[in-house]
Amino acid sequence: GRMILAAQSRSCVQEVMIIAAALSIQDPRERPQDTKQAADEKHHRFSDKDSDFVAFIHLWNYIEEQQNALSVNQFRQLCHREFLNYMRVREWQDIYSQLKKSAQKSGLLTLSINHIEPHYFHVHTALLTGLLSHIGQKDMESHEFTGPRNIRFAIFPHSCLFKKPPKWIMVSELLETRRLWGHIAARIEPEWLEPLAGHLLKRHYSAPHWEKNKGVVISHEKVTLFGLPIIYDRKINYGSIDPKLCRALFIRQALVEGEWETTHAFFHQN
Repeated sequence: GRMILAAQSRSCVQEVMIIAAALSIQDPRERPQDTKQAADEKHHRFSDKDSDFVAFIHLWNYIEEQQNALSVNQFRQLCHREFLNYMRVREWQDIYSQLKKSAQKSGLLTLSINHIEPHYFHVHTALLTGLLSHIGQKDMESHEFTGPRNIRFAIFPHSCLFKKPPKWIMVSELLETRRLWGHIAARIEPEWLEPLAGHLLKRHYSAPHWEKNKGVVISHEKVTLFGLPIIYDRKINYGSIDPKLCRALFIRQALVEGEWETTHAFFHQN
């Protein structure tokens, strides 16, 4: 629900509802033990190099195209040949229809068909609003990721990102078998997180000091989300955070030590 609300302002409601409906059911793509390679070849047609979520949109469009061209029986046979579970496909479509009706009835969303494919950024920031606790930063020395609250997980081997993992990812869920796996993954950028996470962020400040060139007290800011650093060493104006300390630094360094470049007559007179 949070994803769909976020998609409204990003003009990608249809795409996000397709993905949200897919995440609500068992994956419609089948991978039988004795025909894994054949199934992988069929499913690979829908993959995207940066996102497993986008594969659901490609698959959805293909299914719609085939359903319009084939009879019900022919479509069932196609699903069997291409390792798609017919009943799960129908369930996926039913949930999408329910989401669409519910959204329209609520009056909160205006649904329209996008004639231009939405930008990767818009779709994935909408999804990210509902997956903020399922992000990870790659460990430079291994294929594992560090996630919120210092958990460690790896991308599931069937993901399109498994062989070339990006620096930051989000996953739809974390499942534990022999180890903790992140299922359905996508590349994200850490700067996307700050505008979305809001009150979940924690900010840490260090080394406040008077900066002569800027004429203000500057501090270094570190921003974390569930303990995971998303911004490391950003310089910020410290005035609104600790005015009392800034006043003391201004008096000591700017006035007493003369590190204030100004044309005010009182300053030079004093």
